[in-house]
Amino acid sequence: MSTLTHERPSLADRLQDPQTVDALQRLLDRSDQLNRALDAVAELPNLIAIATDVFDATVKQAAEQGVDVQARAGGLLGLLKQLTEPANLQALNAVVTRLPQLAQAAALLDELPNLLAIATDVFDEWVMQLKADGIELEASVRNGLQAMLYLGGQIQREELDRLGYLLKSGVLSQYSVETVGMAGSALSSCRRGTCEHPVPKRVGLLGMLGALRDPNTQRTLSFALQFSKCFGSILQEKHSTSSSSSDLVALTQDFQV
Repeated sequence: MSTLTHERPSLADRLQDPQTVDALQRLLDRSDQLNRALDAVAELPNLIAIATDVFDATVKQAAEQGVDVQARAGGLLGLLKQLTEPANLQALNAVVTRLPQLAQAAALLDELPNLLAIATDVFDEWVMQLKADGIELEASVRNGLQAMLYLGGQIQREELDRLGYLLKSGVLSQYSVETVGMAGSALSSCRRGTCEHPVPKRVGLLGMLGALRDPNTQRTLSFALQFSKCFGSILQEKHSTSSSSSDLVALTQDFQV
C-alpha cells in the first residue's frame, strides 16, 4: 500500500496565488475604513464610560426630584409585557387600522365649538322671534310641563283611550270646529242680546210661520235638513254594520248548537 503525502504550500507560493493577491488587494483598498473602524473600537470603552456617567447623572438628578427610575422602569417593562399580550396586540391592530376614522373624528371634535356656537346663535334667533310674536319660551315650557304633569295625574288610562278616539274622529276636524264656532258665536249674541236680527221674547205658531219667510231662518233650516240627511245616512250605515255583526254572531251560535 502506497502512502500519499500532502505538503503544505509555502508562504511565497501562497503570496503568489491569484486569489491571495486579490484578497490582499481588497484589504489594502479598504485599509482606511479598517483604520477608522479600529479607531472607533479603541474609543468604545471611553464612549461607554461617558454614556454611563451621563446615565448616572440623569438617574441622580431624577432621584433628587423624587423620581424612582427603577420603579418606573419596572412599570414600563410591565406595560410592555401587557402590550405584547396576543389579545392586546389584536386590539392595538384594530385601533391602528382605524386611525383614519379616528383622525376624522378628531377633526370633527375640533369643529365642535364652532358648531355649538352656530347652534346657539340659531336658538337665540328663534327665541327672539318667538318673543317678537308675544311668546315667552321659558314661561311656555314651564306651563307646558305643569300642564302635562297635571293631566298625567288626573287622567286615567280609559280616559286617555277615549281622548284618542275623540282625536281620531271627525269631531275636531276643520269644518266641525268651524261650525261649532259659528254656533257658539250665535248663542253668545242671542244671550247678550246683540244679535242683528232680534225677535220677540214670545213667539206663537203664526210668528214661527212668519219667521220662515226670513232668509236667515231659511238658511238655518236648510242646513238643519242637510245635517239630518247626512246624520241619517251615517246612522243607516252604522245600523247596517251592527245588524250584520249581530246576524253573524247569531249564525255562529246556531252553528255551534
